[in-house]
Amino acid sequence: MIRKYKAEDFYELAKVMDEGRMQELEAEGMEQVFISLKDAPYLKYFLSCDIYVAEKDEQVVGFVGLGRRRLDFLYVLPGMQGKGIGSALMKTALAKLPRPVRLAVFADNERAKNLYQKFGFKVTETRTEK
Repeated sequence: MIRKYKAEDFYELAKVMDEGRMQELEAEGMEQVFISLKDAPYLKYFLSCDIYVAEKDEQVVGFVGLGRRRLDFLYVLPGMQGKGIGSALMKTALAKLPRPVRLAVFADNERAKNLYQKFGFKVTETRTEK
């Protein structure tokens, strides 16, 4: 089930983000820069996004955060990936966002890139940052 974020979802949502963020940082060899969502310098911006959560058995298992014309955040608990949750969140995002939709993804995040390509996204720019 996909529904609108409520403030009482924060701790479950933070768990999803923290686990997913660590997974993507480890794939890039950058786990040393991990910061928990509750301590992140972008927390205020994150909470200003239009957030939808994916729920299974009354537990938050994923979410998508929408900015203006941008898909800013999409995370699914690592143990729940590959079960269609990311696709359901993408469908929600694409139904809400005006075109063109933009997003950014780590170069080695193959799962995310495959999901985005499935929905027609194409690479328009590649950046290397340290």
